[in-house]
Amino acid sequence: MQKLAIYFLSILMLLGTNGCNDEEFFTLANPPEDPWLNLRDFERAPVGTYWLAFRKGAWNNLIGGMRLLKTTQGDNVQLLPGTSANIPFNEMYGRMANVEIDKSRNAFVTAYQIIASCNAALDFIGRNGGNPFPNASQADVDNNLRRIEGELHFMRGYAYWVLSTIFLPPFESGGTAGSRQLPLRLSFVDNFDGAKAPDMGTGPEIYNQIVDDLNKAKSLLPERFNSSLHHPSYEFGRANRFTASALLAKVYFMMDRDAEAIQELNYVIDQNGGDYDLSEDPLEAFNKDNSTRGKEVLWYALYYDPVNRVGPDELSSMTLRRQVTTGANTFQRCTWNQFTISYNTLAKIGWMEDPLNGNYALTEEAMQDKRFNQLYRKLDGYNPDPNADPFVYETIHSEVVTPMVWCDKYYRGQAIGLLANIPVIRLAEMYLTRSLLRLRSGDIGGATSDLNVVRQRAGIGPLPGTISEEAIDNERIKELAFEGDRVDYLRSAKKSIPGGDRGIPVEPFSSTSFVWALPQSELDLNLNYRD
Repeated sequence: MQKLAIYFLSILMLLGTNGCNDEEFFTLANPPEDPWLNLRDFERAPVGTYWLAFRKGAWNNLIGGMRLLKTTQGDNVQLLPGTSANIPFNEMYGRMANVEIDKSRNAFVTAYQIIASCNAALDFIGRNGGNPFPNASQADVDNNLRRIEGELHFMRGYAYWVLSTIFLPPFESGGTAGSRQLPLRLSFVDNFDGAKAPDMGTGPEIYNQIVDDLNKAKSLLPERFNSSLHHPSYEFGRANRFTASALLAKVYFMMDRDAEAIQELNYVIDQNGGDYDLSEDPLEAFNKDNSTRGKEVLWYALYYDPVNRVGPDELSSMTLRRQVTTGANTFQRCTWNQFTISYNTLAKIGWMEDPLNGNYALTEEAMQDKRFNQLYRKLDGYNPDPNADPFVYETIHSEVVTPMVWCDKYYRGQAIGLLANIPVIRLAEMYLTRSLLRLRSGDIGGATSDLNVVRQRAGIGPLPGTISEEAIDNERIKELAFEGDRVDYLRSAKKSIPGGDRGIPVEPFSSTSFVWALPQSELDLNLNYRD
């Protein structure tokens, strides 16, 4: 039964794209023509949006490329010496956001494909008075049609959130987020004239639309899957009310709506009915290659499907394991790795004694930290001996002659590494965000308690001394490094972004170095961008 459920979900994903498989949004020549004959067919609509986001290709999904882009801009990674690959690592690491690269372009195209798919299905609901399936039972309308509608609003909000973090300045009430515009598409366009001249949204309008979509999603989505009420595919990797609330908290954080962010975080952390907690070891969020999930995982990208073995290959640029890794106690290395934790960061968070001055010894805290021991790995410099232990020495990159700390979060499937699901939103992030916001509101006790929940799970005990923003920042690096969090967090918190090991000055959170150029094809086709 388990395998049949997996196969069925795979088939739904393949059927649900509604023609959005083309690599350019504006090449959609065959718009959907109400292809959904019944409510069961309509399940393909939200499934198709998840497929577009995470499964449409190994090198153009919103996990691999986006996390690589966001991570490599941060101060917490360093570019390895002598690296080479067909990946724009110099542009990303150098924060050359004024140029177009495939990682930003793919995110743009994919996000608008998701938006188009959501709009087609939402228009279908709207054209039919809110219920296109009059023969469906009231229970199915309440529990499945409304849920599907909620998922469509969620995925549209998520797609616009992705676009905002890559192509817009961080939100500021003073108005700088309105200095750049993006197409604001809220209905499906089936003609070339509409494609050429879409309605445009200012930064604040885009953010407000995200909030609107996520609030609608919250009002329509259930808190959890119920096998007696919901379509069976909804059990796997799909958004629920807690997912929508968690993403909404992230958006409110960026918008400086701290009280509203705390309200959402309270709901996710304190009112989830025991569905989510930090009771498991950190690794348990990353090693699931079946239908189970780590207890802290609020939303994950499904990759365990044995029918369509597509994974986020771009993560191999910044993780120890190769995407074809097999077995829990072994791994294969990549020859195209580019990034490890920066020495500035290892000194800052206290995991190496003094790496900036050549002392690469691990600290006692690092050796006690479950995150370090389970999700990172220190390798000593290159050892050419063919019998050198790859668990101890660098054995692939000959120019890496000093010890490095590698990310080891990805491709951790217990049978086949490629099939490990990838957490998109984790509960630890929610605790750390609430800790900062509580501290800023003057709730020292609440901020300390939240931080200590994360520290206790990591096995390093409560924070010694008084809590500070720096302590929260450091804990966040340990917890969320290589998950695309660092720059988004600093921009949301309105903190300067250090240069790390690049040897460049600190940049303000509003720097255009983190606002990527729009694809040239969009600039050429969209009449709104012409003088």
